[in-house]
Amino acid sequence: MQLEEFRTKLAATAQPVVVDIWAPWCGPCRTLSPRLDEVGGEFAGQVEVWKINADEEPALVRELRVMGIPTLLFYRHGTEIARRTGVQSVGALREMFTAALADDPALPVQAGLSDTTRLLRLASGIALLVLAAFTGWPWLLLGAAGVILFSAVYDRCPARNALMDRLHRAPAESDAASRS
Repeated sequence: MQLEEFRTKLAATAQPVVVDIWAPWCGPCRTLSPRLDEVGGEFAGQVEVWKINADEEPALVRELRVMGIPTLLFYRHGTEIARRTGVQSVGALREMFTAALADDPALPVQAGLSDTTRLLRLASGIALLVLAAFTGWPWLLLGAAGVILFSAVYDRCPARNALMDRLHRAPAESDAASRS
């Protein structure tokens, strides 16, 4: 499917559309799929769910600027209103589908990391810091610890969030300008 064909299909659809970008070899995609099917069934007739295999449509995936899978793209009136990458819980999917039906211009902020994931990342980062203090490779371990510690709090970093908002807005603005 070409980008123009995709946009034409979106424009012809009155309901909100959730596009699932997936691949058969992707473990997280296989985890997300039954959850998405369950929630999609609950919203049948209100929200359409399209599935695009990233292996079969690499050009379209590139043009949609999808950098990782699974990625969910949310569209309302042919315009992308949000995207989520990674496995989502059934509750988070229900919340996003409900928000896609609302008149609000954007979906709710992603819930972020679970407390368990955040604590495990913090503990791993701290363990690497301690290990760096007692080994001969402090720079390598300090770098790894920094990355792991940041991964525990990245979703709360205002600079990162502002940058991501700007990056997600840029494709929509360039698409709107090209249609004019």
